[in-house]
Amino acid sequence: MLPDTNRVAKSWNVTLYTNDTVVRLETETQQFGVQVYIRNMNLNKAYLLLELDGNKYAIQTDLSKKNDSIPKGYTVKKKMGSKKVAGVKAKKYLVKDKDTEGYYCYFAKKLGNKYLQVYPEVPGLAVDYYIPSQEGLIHYELIEKKDETVNSDLFGVPSDYKRISFEEFMRAFYSNNEQ
Repeated sequence: MLPDTNRVAKSWNVTLYTNDTVVRLETETQQFGVQVYIRNMNLNKAYLLLELDGNKYAIQTDLSKKNDSIPKGYTVKKKMGSKKVAGVKAKKYLVKDKDTEGYYCYFAKKLGNKYLQVYPEVPGLAVDYYIPSQEGLIHYELIEKKDETVNSDLFGVPSDYKRISFEEFMRAFYSNNEQ
């Protein structure tokens, strides 16, 4: 299998919640613990909830200002095969970029790709996929899919989180690391 020929630096489980217009994505990371990404698709805005040295941050992103004119630098090709991920049938795709030999990713065609914007040219939700990083590939895999109504409080920014811009967060992060 191709990912074995590349360096997989990290492997993270992903939990996705949605009420069809708002998405909450939870990913457990080694550096920051659980990261929570909340995106309002109607307002085109998002928050990344992080805890750093006892401080809680809600990093704001205005997705309407995102520059999509950057060349993508990879190709995606549908391959033969499928598998079930968290009970969901997913189709196989090969992703190649300039720094790797390629890696297989799986997408659930019956679930919309609007919830998770990974390889947006592929129809379906990415359920088992890799993202290249400077340290190597980061592997993400959906661990559970539940068809149930989710409490709307999951999609809000908790009141004990400080809302800041990405630039403000980076200043706080580097000032904490220099001490």
